[in-house]
Amino acid sequence: MGNLREEVPAVPWLMLAEKEGKEESREFFDLSKDVTYSTSFPELVGKRCLGVGFPGWIFTADEQKKMNLFHLFSRSVINLPDMDMLEGFDYEWERGSCRYYVEKAVISSNPLTTSDYVLALIQGYPRCFAFWRPGQKSFTNVETPRRAYSDITWHGGQFYGVDFMGNIIIFDFRGSEEYPTVATVVKGIPPSLTRGTQLYMVHSLGELLVITRDGAFLDEDGSYGVKEFHVYKIDVDRKSYEEVADLGNRALFLGSSATLAVAQAYKIEGCKGNCIYFTDDCWQSYFNIERGGGKDMGIYNLLDGTIEPHYTGESYHKFSPPLWIFK
Repeated sequence: MGNLREEVPAVPWLMLAEKEGKEESREFFDLSKDVTYSTSFPELVGKRCLGVGFPGWIFTADEQKKMNLFHLFSRSVINLPDMDMLEGFDYEWERGSCRYYVEKAVISSNPLTTSDYVLALIQGYPRCFAFWRPGQKSFTNVETPRRAYSDITWHGGQFYGVDFMGNIIIFDFRGSEEYPTVATVVKGIPPSLTRGTQLYMVHSLGELLVITRDGAFLDEDGSYGVKEFHVYKIDVDRKSYEEVADLGNRALFLGSSATLAVAQAYKIEGCKGNCIYFTDDCWQSYFNIERGGGKDMGIYNLLDGTIEPHYTGESYHKFSPPLWIFK
């Protein structure tokens, strides 16, 4: 990324949408300095990008069913099995929307430092959990009761998934078996709390947090947009939950990237505690909107429910709206 690597601040950058007529150039907005940088990335033209949770790494998918892991700083590329290798993928059915087929991608370790890592995906229909290890020729689907997963996160040798009913499922990769053991931790945060919301999940300061995003789906008038967030702490041992009304000095970053928690936001220039920084990942809502996604972004204050912008410009795209890039 040129000298971008040395300049990346502690707070995540916002990678802005691909621009028509300037597809090879991608812009990065620095929240702490209110400055936008531009760098050439021909490798990303026409591809949907998802952040996978480690510095500089993104998952990419294109309309030709190709998938990669790409490192923005070193430009390293890891070729993944094609979408055809995902159980249940139907190209004739998905034709024209292949970029959207993988909804979330998270890796367990940094591929720059180890080849012993696991890539986990939430794929489209049948909306299941699939994983891949370097050297494998295809993805492995994990059989669980019918679930539509909303988010996944990695912690302590395990992937944690949350479905749209609020159920928490653990995929334990700590054993010697190639296939993980699976356990349901909490049989659902009540549907009254999760109905009609997008859900996210992250570990922070020893706590497993689930965040609900109200307003992610189209209203009757055809509009969408954040109304409020709620944060719940999951007690894995007691198989219970409680709402968190105060995040203290923590800040959460969510959207089309692995959900991230920053523990001491007050120490980071341009970062506020007790806030949720969000980007527009509501593709089910913006899929049929001409200009695409990019409208539903901002900073949500958990204490008073107010929303302010983190980027005041416009950045829209059908399949590559803005997303967080972590240093």
